[in-house]
Amino acid sequence: MLPRRLGAASLYLFSAYWIVTALGVLLTIVFAMTLRPFSSDAVPMLQVPAYAMSVPFHPLLNLFVWPVFGWLYLRHLTPNIERQREAIRLGLFWFLATAVIDLFGWVLVPHPWHMTLEQFYVGYQPWISLIYLVIFISPILAAQVGRVSGTLHESRTPGV
Repeated sequence: MLPRRLGAASLYLFSAYWIVTALGVLLTIVFAMTLRPFSSDAVPMLQVPAYAMSVPFHPLLNLFVWPVFGWLYLRHLTPNIERQREAIRLGLFWFLATAVIDLFGWVLVPHPWHMTLEQFYVGYQPWISLIYLVIFISPILAAQVGRVSGTLHESRTPGV
């Protein structure tokens, strides 16, 4: 099932996706400038030294960004919506949408950082699987944090 607020879920999806992508590109550029310059040789992206050095950081970048957007989405739910179920819906939607975006954006559409199916889904292991796992669990983690902080807030609020 789709998230209840599909428009907001999509807006947060695209925002988080572009932020993570920009951070990954910036990290690769930083590695290229500080450690090893880009080579003019045409090699697969996973063999470019600066990119290869940035790859282990990609799941961490996702872990810093996606839960924030999960929290932003979940904080606007009406009280009668069960947060955990909605978080699972949101995580599943984000995971599937990201997989489709990745297929087009990194594999099917040619550009300088383009990869083949094998490079992206086999050579980029375990990182791509970890990234997809982070994207899926981020709203679930945000729902748990929201539930705990809501419980703490309620326990500090004096009774009426």
